[in-house]
Amino acid sequence: MPKKNQETQQTGTQTEAAINFDDRHDMIAEAAYFIAERRGFDGECEAHWLEAKREIDQVGNPE
Repeated sequence: MPKKNQETQQTGTQTEAAINFDDRHDMIAEAAYFIAERRGFDGECEAHWLEAKREIDQVGNPE
């Protein structure tokens, strides 16, 4: 496994895996596709992308 995928940050008893830029981009693209599909591919590509980005960022940083 490449070193950048193995890097982790230790915070107390919680360990968070680092997600590299390319993996994050691919996750957002896939989520945006499924959002667009649910909405019948209505042509609001930017809105789908931004919603997907928020979803992926929230999963990576739950409150």
